[in-house]
Amino acid sequence: MTPYDPYIAYKDLTVDLRAHRVRRAGCELCLTPREFALLAVLVTHCDKALSRSQLLEAAWGYAFIGESRTVDVHINRLRRKLGLENDIQTVYKVGYRLNSAS
Repeated sequence: MTPYDPYIAYKDLTVDLRAHRVRRAGCELCLTPREFALLAVLVTHCDKALSRSQLLEAAWGYAFIGESRTVDVHINRLRRKLGLENDIQTVYKVGYRLNSAS
């Protein structure tokens, strides 16, 4: 991805950061705005473990004080909707990481 390229490819997904669209094999998938924001953070930081607070700040736009399982719920929804159960890894005592496409 170049700084001017709004598209990120991950396996059979194409994430359009400008249009806020996700496609799998040419078919558009329906994500909520929060799910899309979270996916955008994960694909732009592929292979990097991100804490829940980093994900909250990047995808929700604020720093959350205290413990929140909101990120966990949204991660689980993304895993199911996009079939990324094996790709979005839980990093013990850290947060989550989207592993590179193999």
